[in-house]
Amino acid sequence: MIPIFVMRLFLALVVLMSACRTAEVMAPVLTADPVTAAQASLVSVQAQDATTAEIVVKSIRLEASGWHLTANSPQADNLSITPTQTKPLDDFTLTTLQLKGLRVGQTYQLRLAFRFADTDSITALRSYTHQLTGPPHWTRLAHASFSGGDYTACPVAVDGICGANPDNGCGNPATGAYVGNRVQLLRYPGPQERNYTDIRLYDRATDSWPFYPDDYIRTPRRNMVQYNLFFQGVDRYQFSGLGFITEERAPSKYFYYRDMSAVFPVGGSPVLPLYGGEDGEVAFFTTTDEAYFLTQNGSPAMRSIHAIFTQTVRAPLPEQPGTLATFSIRNIGYVINQRPGRPTRLWAYDPKADGWTAKADFPGNSRIWGVSFALARKGYFGLGLTDDGQGLRDLWQYDPVTDRWQQISDYPGQGHQLLAVFSAPDGAKPERAYLGWGYESQRISTGLNRIVGCTDWWELTP
Repeated sequence: MIPIFVMRLFLALVVLMSACRTAEVMAPVLTADPVTAAQASLVSVQAQDATTAEIVVKSIRLEASGWHLTANSPQADNLSITPTQTKPLDDFTLTTLQLKGLRVGQTYQLRLAFRFADTDSITALRSYTHQLTGPPHWTRLAHASFSGGDYTACPVAVDGICGANPDNGCGNPATGAYVGNRVQLLRYPGPQERNYTDIRLYDRATDSWPFYPDDYIRTPRRNMVQYNLFFQGVDRYQFSGLGFITEERAPSKYFYYRDMSAVFPVGGSPVLPLYGGEDGEVAFFTTTDEAYFLTQNGSPAMRSIHAIFTQTVRAPLPEQPGTLATFSIRNIGYVINQRPGRPTRLWAYDPKADGWTAKADFPGNSRIWGVSFALARKGYFGLGLTDDGQGLRDLWQYDPVTDRWQQISDYPGQGHQLLAVFSAPDGAKPERAYLGWGYESQRISTGLNRIVGCTDWWELTP
């Protein structure tokens, strides 16, 4: 099931009917991407010391007087909130504030009031429990300045620390791997763009999103996948493709692309044959030289694509998939199967044995569209939505040695689901992950949830 908030792309019906299975180039009927309505959102709340937290508010086409933030607890109303910095970007403005008078362990209710599209009065709600930060550590990084299109992507690192060519990378855990100082993301820019996928590059050394020429010619599509493999454990092959488009006049129909391309240390090539899996939104994990694909809410079937393009049918997941979250540790793939009303199962896949092993069930609240990644040979899973659409920010750690879970942190950022996540592979220094973008299920005072695109970006270190 595709998330209901995903915006639809208008396409010529007759072209779609002939191209659904073949992934031929399609001719979208272009419409202007609507200007994001004037609004505000509470991006993050992060403890600074025992009595103070830092808050960031994002406003789009609103003056400072166009929104109002308050905070209270059961014991106190209207705690002190002081603006400390205002930073205008191309597409929005960020305001940093200090919230004072807090107590460790106390939960506070924040209320952000604003006028949406200069018409409707909205009050967004967020609960915050004040806790001093400890391992793991969160660092707030620069926002990516964009508005409209999709707010999700599959980041890959484009730098390396071994081999004669510093951009060649190395996938051998014994000798090093990508450090992630430069991370590339491919984003669907919106229906106004006919030929180009929006390329974003994050540079950790300058904590910035430098200009990247939009010369990546490919029919725009949603949920394009991107990943790195290492041929013979050394040469970096960067793969990208798949994704889907929708037809407005047939809203239950999704048309899935099957094409992929690969970029080598020198040159590149289309990936042939085309992806042979079933239609559907994919979840995937990678080992050193192979990627493994399952279908969200589809059949249990799994197939892999090797660095040399060979496709192989693999042992199916032992149960029917719901929404899937994945990570890999030391060439073992892990799949978290989220199904409403059922235990959240963790499965481990061993490529050498082509077999699955049941691991400890996830002990946290049931959810869908949770976020997962691996860091420092531990698995991480959390965030997502409850069955009734409420956003979650808890983050849990899985230890494959002890087969145990523990809750370790809350995500301080804005989004709950479909975040862009990069994690450094085995051997990378420093050990870190990036999380950000995605979508917030913003709770408002009427009891409803608004889906809001996010642009914040965070670093997590053990």
